[in-house]
Amino acid sequence: MLTWLARWIEKHRRVHRWSLRVWRLFPPRLAGFLKGQFARSWVVGAVAVMVDADATPPEVLLVRHSYRRRGSWGLPGGSLESIPGNATAAGSGPSPDDVVEATLRREVWEELGLSIAAIEFLRIDAVPYVAEEPGPDRLDFYFLCRPEGGFAKLREDIASRSFRPRSPEIDDARLVPLSALDDLDLFSPDARFLQSDLPRLRPMLFERRLNSHA
Repeated sequence: MLTWLARWIEKHRRVHRWSLRVWRLFPPRLAGFLKGQFARSWVVGAVAVMVDADATPPEVLLVRHSYRRRGSWGLPGGSLESIPGNATAAGSGPSPDDVVEATLRREVWEELGLSIAAIEFLRIDAVPYVAEEPGPDRLDFYFLCRPEGGFAKLREDIASRSFRPRSPEIDDARLVPLSALDDLDLFSPDARFLQSDLPRLRPMLFERRLNSHA
């Protein structure tokens, strides 16, 4: 396990940016193997589903990851691998009750500079295999939320280019209509969630999407 090295790299921006460029050159299977060396057996993720239900059709915030050659677009979020402490060593204190939500807030802020509000748990997805990045099993927690400043402000900032990702891991962000998801190269777990799980969990969003095309 080399999680300590991954954390050190993330703290040094120039090294982080260079390592992401090198990582992009690796074949997916090698990238997945290496990720297994840097992570625990299960990678636990917190995923932000930011849907503007007032837009017609409804739109979702998607980001483009700089380190993926396939499935580069996906939902914002991050991994619990970056939480402090060592589960294999004595002396580590208990995690807070909202450790997953806290991880989500921190990761979205660190990557995008966005504070999020109105967090509502949607679903846990256990993913044993990801075609774009074979490696550790994934356990992803999906949360419905919104930017603290509102979608109108976020849309304005994106249009004026005053909104810029803060992390080199993200090189673009867009509000994408739910009706246009097929137009992007989506990360397969997020694509499955948006196209299969979200319509089941929030059918009204997709009824509005269909009505907008009537």
